[in-house]
Amino acid sequence: MSLFRSRPMKHYNLVVPRESAWSVMDRLGYLDQLHFVDYDATIPMINRPFANYVKRCDDSLYKITQVETFITKFNKKVIRCTNVPLLLEQFTRNLQSRDKAPHTFFDEIEQDIEQKRISLMDLINNFENLEEKLQNYNEQLQVLKSCQRFIFQGFRESADQIEDRSQPGRMKLNNIIGVIDKDDEIRFRRLIFRVTKGNIWLDIFDLDPNDALQKKLDNNVLRAIFVIVYPGIEEQSLIKLKLGRIVDTFSKTKFDLPKATGEYQKKILDIENVIMETRNLIALSRQQIESQIEQLIIKSVTECSLIEELRLYVVREKYLYQNLNFLRMQGSIFSGHFWLPEGEFDNVEQALRNLNSKQDFIPTGQITEVVLPKHMKPPTYFKLNIFTGVFQEIVNTYGIPRYQEVNPALFAIITFPFIFGVMFADIAHGFLMFLCGMYVIIFHKTEAPDSLFKMLAPGRYLIALMGFFAFYNGFIYNDFLSIPLNLFGSCYDLVEKVVDGKTEEKWEGPREGCVYPFGLDPVWLASSTALTFINSYKMKLSVIIGVAHMLVGILMKGVNSLFFKNYIDFFCEFIPQFLFMICAFGWMDFMIIFKWLTSFTPQDAPGLIPTMIDQTLSPLAEPKAPLFEDPIQQRNWSFMLLCIAFVCVPWMLWPKVFLLSKKSKPYDKVDDIDEERLQQDQHKLFGKSEIDLDENQEINRLLIKHHSGHSVQSSANHEEHDFSELFVHQIIETIEFVLGGISNTASYLRLWALSLAHGQLAEVFYNMFLAGNIGTGGVVAGFMTAIFYYTFAMMTFGVLMVMDSMECFLHALRLHWVEFQNKFFKADGYLFVNFSYQKALTESAQQEQ
Repeated sequence: MSLFRSRPMKHYNLVVPRESAWSVMDRLGYLDQLHFVDYDATIPMINRPFANYVKRCDDSLYKITQVETFITKFNKKVIRCTNVPLLLEQFTRNLQSRDKAPHTFFDEIEQDIEQKRISLMDLINNFENLEEKLQNYNEQLQVLKSCQRFIFQGFRESADQIEDRSQPGRMKLNNIIGVIDKDDEIRFRRLIFRVTKGNIWLDIFDLDPNDALQKKLDNNVLRAIFVIVYPGIEEQSLIKLKLGRIVDTFSKTKFDLPKATGEYQKKILDIENVIMETRNLIALSRQQIESQIEQLIIKSVTECSLIEELRLYVVREKYLYQNLNFLRMQGSIFSGHFWLPEGEFDNVEQALRNLNSKQDFIPTGQITEVVLPKHMKPPTYFKLNIFTGVFQEIVNTYGIPRYQEVNPALFAIITFPFIFGVMFADIAHGFLMFLCGMYVIIFHKTEAPDSLFKMLAPGRYLIALMGFFAFYNGFIYNDFLSIPLNLFGSCYDLVEKVVDGKTEEKWEGPREGCVYPFGLDPVWLASSTALTFINSYKMKLSVIIGVAHMLVGILMKGVNSLFFKNYIDFFCEFIPQFLFMICAFGWMDFMIIFKWLTSFTPQDAPGLIPTMIDQTLSPLAEPKAPLFEDPIQQRNWSFMLLCIAFVCVPWMLWPKVFLLSKKSKPYDKVDDIDEERLQQDQHKLFGKSEIDLDENQEINRLLIKHHSGHSVQSSANHEEHDFSELFVHQIIETIEFVLGGISNTASYLRLWALSLAHGQLAEVFYNMFLAGNIGTGGVVAGFMTAIFYYTFAMMTFGVLMVMDSMECFLHALRLHWVEFQNKFFKADGYLFVNFSYQKALTESAQQEQ
């Protein structure tokens, strides 16, 4: 079972010539099975052999991003890739159809991207320049038309009057006209007034709001015309210099008005003609741009746009070079290591054999298995699908499973949604969540990328299971929006009795031999003691579920101990821990179930809490309210189980300490590594090749570092601990388990608490908004009922379906991470990252969507 334990791994050494490194890695990328190991993680990527190629790929991706920005600017849409296998097949056909070496195809792609970017950028720059000119011409035209009322009205002198400076006593006036942003009008007025002390005439009026070109092309800011008339026509006058600096700060465009009426009208006609020609040029430029964009976004045989094909090929190329950087370059040879799932070596060998048959002139290198020291942990690899992936992600968020230890995700497939359902139990709410999950399962492919249901798609099966178990537990509790359902009748009879001259209806029963078929009898939920009964029932059920859940975790610890042949942990930890949990808390669960299955009179019914306290404090005393028919038998059983539980505590503490202290042996230091051992490991790690490993000082350095790590790791696992260190460590482990057994069991009471809160909230909403309005007549009452029903629906959705479901989800998460997984889960592994084109391209396409 691949999900129960991670797949077994083999470690291999790859040696490949430089001229065929690209082809070999390209072929391996299609297998999706290799995990390459970085030969030295301390070396920065910029110092790797193929760092320049990775940088070129990044540059190409940036250029493609620029092109896609241009495409979006013209309201066009790039068709993203949804069929990655088909795209990879097309890439393979393209590479095989070329007469040149396959790795040179990226050079052509790079040049093609640059040409398309430059061509499109030139067209767009020309288009934007034309639009900017059109905007300027349009603003100038509106300025000329709007300023006609100032011509020959005393604010402006004719050209002859201005030229005639000999007339005494006449004031000389000048003007500045331009366009500013409408938002800057107040600041512009204030600054002009402060500088000129009010000794000028200023008027500001909006451009024609019906003309779209009066808005800026970039952010659609409204524009306004300003007219400043000030005294003096000297070129170097102080007021002119001050006004000029202010205008240059606020306005990019200033206009000069013609001096004569004839020139004024001629100027308007010329600008109108220029605007007409510019509009035609803009239309032609837009047509050229859209034509070029259509070539980039047209759907190809790979069911995606050409620009998307180019982008994904560059992503593929970058991904290949990043993995090539994990190999060590030694002259004209590349060597490195990779992990491979057991049983997949034949596929790798066959792929290289096929590559050699197609390219006879290129050697494909060699692959040899390497036996590494035991302390080197392989990566963790589970073969997942769309159903199991979300549950594995829940586990991985806490920690990656250790190599081949029991995977908690297998149990979480059932236990996680079930525990959620216990807390969220309601027939209506669970059914709504189940419908939501089923809708996403069926229609997630047709939803828009920004849709809420599209965001829920990765967890669609989890949502459906959580809704199903909430629906199921709702039937167990017989809770439908806080209303009990009378599906199977009742074991109680409603009878009328006369009490003090008054007739009252009371429930009597249960009838002899009557057992309610499924869930709770609705009479219990309608009685005056409903809350007390439900609290007691849910609390005991939570304890039973919690103890069973933790026992499964402890059993998995024993399974792990046997699998890894760690018999000290099996006999000195698993067995006493399992017995302690069974004797202490399993006995409590047994008493709960036994009491449920046994008929007691109210006077003789034993209390579980007093019974547990008495058997601990007075183990030899006869129980006051016995659970069994024979009190002596109950005393003997409880005393025996109590003794076993007490014996388990020193059992967990002492034997492991003594065994480990005797088993530990001294280990060699790094300085004791001899030359012969170094040479053996060189051949183990790098295989037999034409490389002279004796002369490679870098390899020697890394091997010494490797043996150093081996020595440190070995000493960490088997070092000569003194007795006090082992004893202190085991005391902590023992206390943590014993106290954790109590606290973890109490932690499962959250199942009762959240279920109670959910039911009480549902009852409050029902009583507040529906119960008092159902059955009332009249138009006004019907209208108010509709309003209250809408409010009830919104409160139910917002508080219960959204907030409470999130709360139950988080508590279920905590119960799995802390109470269940800490019994056996080490969570110190690392993921198997397979070298896969399909995975890399799929992730890239999904990110863009």
